[in-house]
Amino acid sequence: MRLPIRHISGHLIWTTAATVWVVWRVHTENYTHASKETKRERLNSLEALFKSLRGEALLLSLCPNVDAASVVTRMTAGVDLDHSPEYVDLSLKVLDQLQDLELTGRVDFLAVPLPHLDLRQSARAVLSSLRAEAMGTLGLPLAPVSVAEEHRRLAQATRLAAAWPSGVKMRPATEAEILWIYGHSFRRGLSEPLLPEEGAPRGLRGRGHTVTAHTQVILDEGGRGNRPSKGPTNPFKRRYLRATSEHGDSYQAFCVLSEMPEAFRFPGSEYLAALDDFAVPVDWAVRLHVESGAKAEPKSRRQQRELAHQHGEYSGETSGVPASLDKASSSLDEYRDRLTSSSTEVEIRATIVTCVWGATADEADERAKSLANHFGGNDYTLVRPTGDQLALFHGMLPGTKTPKPMLDYPQYMLARDFAMAMPFCGSSLGDDAGSLFGLQLNGGGVRPVLVDFAHGPRVNASASAAFVGELGSGKSVAMKCAMYSILTTGHRSDQRNSRGRALVIDRTPQQEWSRFANACPGTTQIINVDENAGVSLDPLRVFRGPRAARYTESFLAPLLDIASMSVEGVTLAEAIEATRLTPQPSMIALIGTLADRARTPDPEEPDDAAVRAAASELVRKLRSLAKKDLGRVIFDPSLPVVHITAADSIVFAVDRLGLPTQEELAEHRLPSLEVEKRFGWRLMYLMTALCREVAFADPNEFAGVFIDECWWLTSSAEGSSLLLEMIADGRKHNAGAFAGSHDPYDIGPKSEVGDKIRALLSHIFIFRHHAKALAARCLDFIDLDPADSEMLKIITENLSPLNVSEAERALRAGECLYRDLRKRVAGLKVLIPADEHAASAIHTTPGQSGEDDDGTPAGPAGGALG
Repeated sequence: MRLPIRHISGHLIWTTAATVWVVWRVHTENYTHASKETKRERLNSLEALFKSLRGEALLLSLCPNVDAASVVTRMTAGVDLDHSPEYVDLSLKVLDQLQDLELTGRVDFLAVPLPHLDLRQSARAVLSSLRAEAMGTLGLPLAPVSVAEEHRRLAQATRLAAAWPSGVKMRPATEAEILWIYGHSFRRGLSEPLLPEEGAPRGLRGRGHTVTAHTQVILDEGGRGNRPSKGPTNPFKRRYLRATSEHGDSYQAFCVLSEMPEAFRFPGSEYLAALDDFAVPVDWAVRLHVESGAKAEPKSRRQQRELAHQHGEYSGETSGVPASLDKASSSLDEYRDRLTSSSTEVEIRATIVTCVWGATADEADERAKSLANHFGGNDYTLVRPTGDQLALFHGMLPGTKTPKPMLDYPQYMLARDFAMAMPFCGSSLGDDAGSLFGLQLNGGGVRPVLVDFAHGPRVNASASAAFVGELGSGKSVAMKCAMYSILTTGHRSDQRNSRGRALVIDRTPQQEWSRFANACPGTTQIINVDENAGVSLDPLRVFRGPRAARYTESFLAPLLDIASMSVEGVTLAEAIEATRLTPQPSMIALIGTLADRARTPDPEEPDDAAVRAAASELVRKLRSLAKKDLGRVIFDPSLPVVHITAADSIVFAVDRLGLPTQEELAEHRLPSLEVEKRFGWRLMYLMTALCREVAFADPNEFAGVFIDECWWLTSSAEGSSLLLEMIADGRKHNAGAFAGSHDPYDIGPKSEVGDKIRALLSHIFIFRHHAKALAARCLDFIDLDPADSEMLKIITENLSPLNVSEAERALRAGECLYRDLRKRVAGLKVLIPADEHAASAIHTTPGQSGEDDDGTPAGPAGGALG
């Protein structure tokens, strides 16, 4: 393979055709699941960029191979592996599972040739190129481009980019990235070079390193070298390119977009962005020729005259002028009107080329046919030119001339029409490091998604997360995966005494969270809270300082059904504060304080009779509660105060508590709620408050507080305020709240406090919801249009669908929409940890090999990767 490249410096490429190309790395924006407002902003930014271009340009979007080892390296980055033996084993298992998968990503580039500024510069460029060609022919060493010439061209490229609008973010490509483009081109599907990381050193000394090392490859059109020596061959069965190198044979099939719709609509015409929805990775390139509307208008005027002449030819026809001619004339009138409506308008001549590949010619052929069929039903036609595969290969490389076959398939469009294709709009998801949490749903091949829940506090952001979905959709399993991630990645190599902790309130009858915690790495403490509990949760004994009074009042006011600013509420608050200041505060002591207040007149109190009556009534209520079975958990002074050990996982098991349903906690039913259920409900609040204290105790430890079906907490104003406090203050205390429920309003109620809760969450996972009303709330939760019919269909029908075969249902379990820390939204399939013990315990029913209540198959550890 011979490339017309003679010198590379920075992001500049000098060619043998007397041209200098400049390459930029374009920042890819998430688009597929963005809001309509964000999509329109992206459309306007792209339109402005294309209006600022002139002459030739190459848009290049490639799918780099992602090495499984690099994924594991990112997984283990920052983790103290000496103190995380379980995570080492997990990483090795993940490495084995990823080895056989086609891991890819997407990276975008923009390349344009720099114009010659004057005749002298043009002549100098031609002479330099001729000299290089001659010396190459004679076998003489080529002299590099002078430093002065490099500086002049670099300054020219800087001025050119400065004149472009800033809506589309880009940076100069590195030499390593440019060399990677050429290396990737002939090693697609093989052990191709890995995309250099941003900021990585060049690794080479000297100037002007060329792509000579990448020319050691044989490009075989149609695999002629492999065809039979006897008998004719069908050229239509050999429409591919075989690139042979020391790394093996890469079979590549190139298609050109030959037909497009007569008109475009937005949204709905994003055919370039839609390539990420294909099942396998697809590289694509667009060769552009852009000229101003003033220059393009005369050509359209000539076309209009030709159409008018054709109208005259039908003047004598009784059947009249064909409808197609009238339609073409009308379309051209509209085109000319738009072309001349603005001085900034441009005409774009675009040729769109796609490339798929395979380990064999048959695989590449099958993928090319599937891609053509994928586009066939949408008024877009992909053709695979016979005998021109080699030319199309070169047409996808920066620095090369536009090959003739690409000139045979031009598409003429205005800037906005071409911008609707949405180039540079892929989808990225997750964090740069962290545990393997799932696989991205949108993107050719397999794209791992890493999530580090502890990353938020390290960058001054919240770590809290919400998991929303209907029964059986996968939210509880995802919460347990998050818990496993925190426990296994908590030991940080750059922070002494660091670790991950999980605090859980388990209200499930099967004690699923207790069982899962025992299967997770680290130590576990299970605290059973029921009528036979051997520990005390007396808030005046458990907590210290002003918080003791606050938690006690928040516990008792709803339990006793009294308003905080009523006579009883104020009397209770004063007694709690007085009791807190005594040497041995307790709930029994609080009853004594209230009894004394009921007996002792206060001459300075104007409404003393009412206060004493209120105190007497409170004493009677508290003594009645103390006699209940659950009362000893709060009122028995002989029980030892609950002792929170240094365990990694702490689970409050409350499965034997009498708890109210969500309907029973409605305001109109709350006064009639049974005492046992009301008592259990408030005990849950106390346990959450205790979890908050433990989570905030040591900033060296990242702690997650897991609250599944959290409506029992947020159904009261005190509970919502407590959850908001955990979310808002979690950042500075290195902690986060992980809340799950069926409705976003269960996590953040429709109130000022609830609005803040929903707004402050960093990670949001939306699972399947058949109810459109709840699905619309979920869209609003992740800042998307709740009336978007396409997004509603995704949530109600396309996430972990039930109306499919058993095998497909198991394969697609755990699908969701994920809004990550950077506010990007994309589809995600949550993966069960590749840990046999954790995977077997993550299911609800012990010993069941079918599925849990979240619809996740109970297969082998990490089986979802297959």
